[in-house]
Amino acid sequence: MADDFIKTLKLFFYIQKSHFKTAFLSVGDALSNVVIMLINNLSFIFMWWVIFHNKGSINGWDFSDMLLLNAVMNNAFAIFALFARGIQALPEYIDNGSLDNYLVSPQRPLFMIATSESTFANWGDLLTGLICWILSGYTDLLSFALMLYASLCAAAVLISYRLIVSTLAFFAGDTQKLGDNIFMAFITFSSQPASIFTGWYKVMFLSIIPAGFISLIPVMLIKTAALPVFLFLNGAAVLSIVISTAFFRFGLKRYASGNRFGVR
Repeated sequence: MADDFIKTLKLFFYIQKSHFKTAFLSVGDALSNVVIMLINNLSFIFMWWVIFHNKGSINGWDFSDMLLLNAVMNNAFAIFALFARGIQALPEYIDNGSLDNYLVSPQRPLFMIATSESTFANWGDLLTGLICWILSGYTDLLSFALMLYASLCAAAVLISYRLIVSTLAFFAGDTQKLGDNIFMAFITFSSQPASIFTGWYKVMFLSIIPAGFISLIPVMLIKTAALPVFLFLNGAAVLSIVISTAFFRFGLKRYASGNRFGVR
């Protein structure tokens, strides 16, 4: 098992190196896209600064909480876009039959699908996350470690949700646009101050639309460093991975036994 992990890790770095070289075929375009992404994100942060500057707080949340949310959110989305963007293209792979190429690969199909695409501009999201963390005031070493861990857990939830939405393509045709819209709605929910969700909305915020595991819980973890919050977030990340990969395998069985191969 250790050998397989090392081989997979080496393949991962090789794929990322290839994506990096492809992005830098035009150095100017690559760097300008990162800068544009950074400016776009910071303008969004500035908008929230104006809101909090005028209102003071929103149901107990202040601007430092919003900065922590954006630090985790931008990091999580960057991890998805840089290292697992291929999941978003899964419906297209299913519809045009190119999924077959990944199924015959000696590597795990889901790993190859996830790493098949990358968007270099999203390095700007990582820079945004770092800037937001610095501005938040929670700049001690423990808070930095918790922020990184919370970002990884949030990325796991984000990627898992995208995988579940993309896997719907196994059961219905032409779901690419639907999946993109659902995913963007999820991102929008995750980008709002978690304090605005109360009562049953908060329950939905942590279950059906698990945006709270990208905003509310990570911010609580960074601010409190509480073990129960750590375990709750960790459990949510693991559970989301288990559910999404199981759903993908279920859909893959349907694809393998369906009529797409027959038509081809």
